[in-house]
Amino acid sequence: MRFVDEYRAPEQVMQLVEHLQARAHLLPHTAGHPLRIMEVCGGHTHAIFKFGLDQLLPENIEFIHGPGCPVCVLPMGRIDTCIDIASRPGVMFCTFGDAMRVPVKTAPCCRRNLAAPMCVSSIHRWMR
Repeated sequence: MRFVDEYRAPEQVMQLVEHLQARAHLLPHTAGHPLRIMEVCGGHTHAIFKFGLDQLLPENIEFIHGPGCPVCVLPMGRIDTCIDIASRPGVMFCTFGDAMRVPVKTAPCCRRNLAAPMCVSSIHRWMR
């Protein structure tokens, strides 16, 4: 399956785990406290536990389960409220790109006519 099978490479995962384990003591934020990484999406949490990735990390790195991504956890009415806020003058509204594709009660054309400049962020941009 395209874009799924490419990420199921146990050899590469183990190389990364070994790399992390060998260098985990160098992490600056772990002096007495674990480095906490929050996974934002419920899909990420599911994959981490399904494949046992949480058990492979060094003891000074732990996952914290986040609030979930907008697509997974936001009620439809909340997204409509966000669109209302974003339509106000002087507002810059930031969201994940996924949230812009969620079907809402508000007419889709209103998204194109928002007064606020939309700032669509993505974790992929931050990881480059």
